[in-house]
Amino acid sequence: MEENINTPPKKTAPLYAPQNEQEAWIAIMNAFIAVDGNVADEELDVLSDTLAKNPLFQGHDVLAYSRKVFYKQAQLGSKQMIDNSVEWIAPEHKPRLFAHTIQLALSDGVVIDKEAELVKYLYSALDLEEELAHRLIDEVLLDHNGSDAPAPTGTPLTPR
Repeated sequence: MEENINTPPKKTAPLYAPQNEQEAWIAIMNAFIAVDGNVADEELDVLSDTLAKNPLFQGHDVLAYSRKVFYKQAQLGSKQMIDNSVEWIAPEHKPRLFAHTIQLALSDGVVIDKEAELVKYLYSALDLEEELAHRLIDEVLLDHNGSDAPAPTGTPLTPR
């Protein structure tokens, strides 16, 4: 078979696969932070607090994971990062991760359409029951509204 030298080489999508569950968490949480193209200080505060307080991350090089994730996020986008990472999340950790991403979406006080859409996408990608997703959203909203944080504005968070 003769090769056509005038045909450009096939482009392949940049590959990304987390090394472990911890990196997958960071990839998914970063997907929420980066979806609007603006990383707010409040979002970084919630992310760093989550990483510091969660025993899952003890003894792990969070900075190395974060560097890799930030670079790949720019190439692939939020949904692809989620798709490439969800299989690494242990089933028993999925609800907690979902709740943390809701906290991230609320942290800057504004929920934009892209964030609300990503909430729906993530609950589906994590294969969470809709009832559980609603309950987690309600719990995080209740906790958020009881804190000193401003009430969120913008698009309502709902997995429907």
